[in-house]
Amino acid sequence: MATSSTETRVVFASGFEGLFSKDFRKRLTPALIAELKALGVNIEKPFNPAYTVETWASVINACSRHIYPELSLPDASWKLGRDTVDGFAHTMIGKALFTMMKLIGPARSLERSMRSYASTNNYTKVTLQRTGPTSYDFGLNEKHTLPQYDMGVVEWLLQMCGAKNVSVTLTTHDAEGFMAQLTWE
Repeated sequence: MATSSTETRVVFASGFEGLFSKDFRKRLTPALIAELKALGVNIEKPFNPAYTVETWASVINACSRHIYPELSLPDASWKLGRDTVDGFAHTMIGKALFTMMKLIGPARSLERSMRSYASTNNYTKVTLQRTGPTSYDFGLNEKHTLPQYDMGVVEWLLQMCGAKNVSVTLTTHDAEGFMAQLTWE
């Protein structure tokens, strides 16, 4: 759902729950846990119903830096996006959802999942334009995190649905969001 220019952009608890899966939490260092607490996110307690998008962006950056210190921030963000999908896929709901998505295939799964992509916050707007049997232009009005985080999410989503040789290529990036080309076999 889109927000007005005066409405506070927030990320709901479900976004944090997807990121901080049971397996992902095992990878958190004491330094990262302390940094998250300083940002107002205590992973040892239930998540707040919502956090500002600025908090979300800071959490994504902190996790990217701590979990993948050997990588550049864009590359680490990409891997963190993949981790988020992987964590969700190992939940009871995720297992059921990905079983269904494998049955209907990558294209239909992509189209269906993009409709609910915005369910983790109150501001995301996704554009998806089919350009071929296995290719799409994907746009997202995410301007607070690096596009690589969401590109990693989409790449791993497609792979989890059975797509092979997935390519997610950034085509434009500006102050309002980004566009990427998605292709697979």
